[in-house]
Amino acid sequence: MSRILCLDTSVFIKYLVSAEYEPLAMALVVEAIEGSTRIVVPYFTWAEVGSVLRKKVRAKLINPEQASELFAAFCELPIEYLDSKILRHRAWRLAEQYQMLTLYDAAFLACTEIVGANGEYWTADKKLLNQLGQAKPSYVNEVPQS
Repeated sequence: MSRILCLDTSVFIKYLVSAEYEPLAMALVVEAIEGSTRIVVPYFTWAEVGSVLRKKVRAKLINPEQASELFAAFCELPIEYLDSKILRHRAWRLAEQYQMLTLYDAAFLACTEIVGANGEYWTADKKLLNQLGQAKPSYVNEVPQS
């Protein structure tokens, strides 16, 4: 049975933006490109990735052309975008359970849960990991900072 990866926006940015490159982020995405794993994400992930790239342009960390190329590269990745009533309700419950202010991170967790026992959630978001603390679900994995 193949792995099913739910990669959050922080992992995609570490794959796309050379200044933030992280080998593990690259390896996770390459697994999906090569067809040995599936990547599943909440339906809004494309907008989150695009927003982070736009913020990097505004901060002059990348130029507009780079942002456009990176966003186009992201859009070509073999990603399954998920949306369902079950995902939305589970995200709400997870946000309550972990006292999250927004549903964005909770939606990634819910996405991982609804794909079943093979689901793995990967994040480089230290704030989220700290918020989940010791009670974090067993499917949560960290992409370390380089």
